[in-house]
Amino acid sequence: MKNKILFILIIILFSNCDRVKYPNGTFPEIPVNLEFVNSSSDDINSNAHFFEHGIEFVFSTNRPGPFSNNFSLLTYNINVFWDQKEGFLSIHERTPNFQGPDYNSIKKLAESTVTSADEKGPYSYKEANDNIALLFSRKHEGVYSIIAVSEKPITSLNNKTIPYFRILDHSANELYPCFFGREFKKGDVNGDGIPEKMLFSSDKDGQFDIYEVDIPSGMTPLEFLADTSPKEVRKLSINSNSNDHMPFVLGEKLVFASDRPGGLGGYDLYFAKKTADGWSNPINFGHPINSEFDEYRPIVSGSRRYTNNLMIFSSNRPGGKGGFDLYYVGVPK
Repeated sequence: MKNKILFILIIILFSNCDRVKYPNGTFPEIPVNLEFVNSSSDDINSNAHFFEHGIEFVFSTNRPGPFSNNFSLLTYNINVFWDQKEGFLSIHERTPNFQGPDYNSIKKLAESTVTSADEKGPYSYKEANDNIALLFSRKHEGVYSIIAVSEKPITSLNNKTIPYFRILDHSANELYPCFFGREFKKGDVNGDGIPEKMLFSSDKDGQFDIYEVDIPSGMTPLEFLADTSPKEVRKLSINSNSNDHMPFVLGEKLVFASDRPGGLGGYDLYFAKKTADGWSNPINFGHPINSEFDEYRPIVSGSRRYTNNLMIFSSNRPGGKGGFDLYYVGVPK
């Protein structure tokens, strides 16, 4: 009897091993065109709200729409599937019957932003009370200003929108807000955590630089954005004499775009790691992520199910559908 049970257990064990040959997924090291998302127009500036097996995706595009040639925010519901038996990755659009847990909320927020002006640089954030907010920048009176739209009313405003939030002055562009904190990780399965700082880019001094501003303890990011009192703003040490632009932070890694000397051409993508007193010297991602053409707005998402992180960016390199296309690639954690 014991031998029979042992035999059955061995059969079950080997059967399971056969089914799961590749338990952990890997994103590709060479950039892949997000063909089902891209168009012959410019598709740029994405945001990925990652969940178990997919992405609630928002990006900016000037494809034909209600306001032709203007950039507006558009959403896609994307499936990310790793076949543990065969060891291959599939990234494709989800059917309407298989939506992510927050897709409808993010879709409604994105749709509410569409105007005859340009909207760029979306960034979603989920608060501790499960309220979802979408930050972005809109061109108003000739310059881009940061705006936030929220699923629930913001307490201090009794409103779901923070209009034209200005950090520096009214003559410069302010774009690409993102949050950073030692206990904050955008899209983490256990919740985003609490941001300590907001990063953004501005051309206040003639070229684009990356800035940071502290979020006071006890204030949510939305309360901070709604507060009109003066804020102490600092330039990051990673800035150069060229354009340093479009920051994004996951954990303790900062990614951004820059046209500084030493790149492969145009804007390249760089990364820096958090140190005790700031950020490490930026490192160029190199080829094949960068090219002699422009690479814009990198964003990074992580999952415990994968050996590396997923980075999505836009580029006008040859081989796309036209203009700027969105690409995905694996980068080290």
